[in-house]
Amino acid sequence: MAMQRFWVLLLPVPMLIWPAVMNGYPLVFSDTGTYLSQAIHLYLGWDRPAFYSLFMMALHLTLTTWPVILAQAIFVILVLDCVRAAFFPAVPRAALPVLLLALSVLTGLPWLISRLMPDLFTPLLVLVLALLVFVPDRLSRGQARSLWVGAVAMTAVHQSNVLLCAGLLLALIPARRWLGARLALGRGGLARLAAIPALALLALTAVNFAAHRQASPSPYGNVFFLARVIYDGPGLRALQRECPRADWLLCKELGNFPPTSDDFLWLDDGPVVRAGGAKVVSLEATAIIIAALRAEPWAQLRAVIANTAEQLSLFSPGDGLHAWPETVSPWIVRDFPPAEQQRYAASRQTQGALAVPGWIEESDRASVWLGLAGLTVVFVHAVRRRDPRAGLCAAVFLAVLGNAVITGGLSCPHDRYQSRVIWLPVAVVLLALPGGRLLGSMRQLEADARGALARDGVTRALAHA
Repeated sequence: MAMQRFWVLLLPVPMLIWPAVMNGYPLVFSDTGTYLSQAIHLYLGWDRPAFYSLFMMALHLTLTTWPVILAQAIFVILVLDCVRAAFFPAVPRAALPVLLLALSVLTGLPWLISRLMPDLFTPLLVLVLALLVFVPDRLSRGQARSLWVGAVAMTAVHQSNVLLCAGLLLALIPARRWLGARLALGRGGLARLAAIPALALLALTAVNFAAHRQASPSPYGNVFFLARVIYDGPGLRALQRECPRADWLLCKELGNFPPTSDDFLWLDDGPVVRAGGAKVVSLEATAIIIAALRAEPWAQLRAVIANTAEQLSLFSPGDGLHAWPETVSPWIVRDFPPAEQQRYAASRQTQGALAVPGWIEESDRASVWLGLAGLTVVFVHAVRRRDPRAGLCAAVFLAVLGNAVITGGLSCPHDRYQSRVIWLPVAVVLLALPGGRLLGSMRQLEADARGALARDGVTRALAHA
């Protein structure tokens, strides 16, 4: 039985990393260079936590990055298997490869798994929180402990995950009984759930204090929101009103702002760099933000709503699939052996020849809207029955919306951000609707077949006798 489970859980791995196989190397993004280098060279960047870098280091050992995406694929399989067993017990484990095959061709999930980025841990965090909040009684002690530890780690890999985790817990815990949870959490259960974002915040704060002498989970994160406020309008108008001011270095750059907030943040000769870098700009960012919000609070709120709406409609697995010769290639060349450098250099992405097939883009977009519609049906049906699947659906709905608010509304809308979570409705619907019934029927057919074989064996034995 253990061997059967082993093969069922490993069988889907190749189908979940097929984009990397097609590329000839795991997919990379601009941030990948920082995540590769932080743990190797023992430094902490101003904008990204070190925990995903440590996770990668434990797997690649500066030899090859392939184990990282293999581990990411296995995490997806294990978490979805827990969701299947706890929320959809009628679906047999043997059907898990079928579910993952469907997700690998209908959604952008394989492109998420195949990328050397912490984005995958956002949707997995949503599923793990749903398990811990709504069905802890259906988990073994070992599962509950592993999922709890995983939730803390997944929350800590990115600052936006802290906001998402805290928001989900605040929204879901008070409504858990209405959403189908059968047993009360008790003080101990509540304390364990509250400890997830608290410990993640503590870990982020401790690392930042050690590296930057700043007791903050994101000491320079205000620079991201500053860019958003400036390019939404209120921040720019605040600068125009207040400048020139001796204590605002950005006043000197006011006439030279580039067209987008990304250029503002990341251009090598952009305003942030010319003003002294993100750490310096961070010292004045909060004052500029406060001035903008005091003068135009409703304008900024409208901008957040508009950016959130835009983010909800933006999702594509192809975001950022071009080559990254300046931010990734130097670290591969510096820290990995020649064979790995050659594989990376020969990959389709590095050669500028990688693109998501058109049929994947079309199926991804179609499946998303069908998934959201189907999730609504599942939610209504589960609420009427006081089934804990209502809680799972609510967690997914809130994650899709919350992720859009955090990434699009407070940072900048990008396809990559919403692609993190947009496959979740499809996964739940495949388990809950026709998938659940058909896979349950498969299990019954299997039982009937075994019974028929057993009866046939008895008949033959009697005839032989």
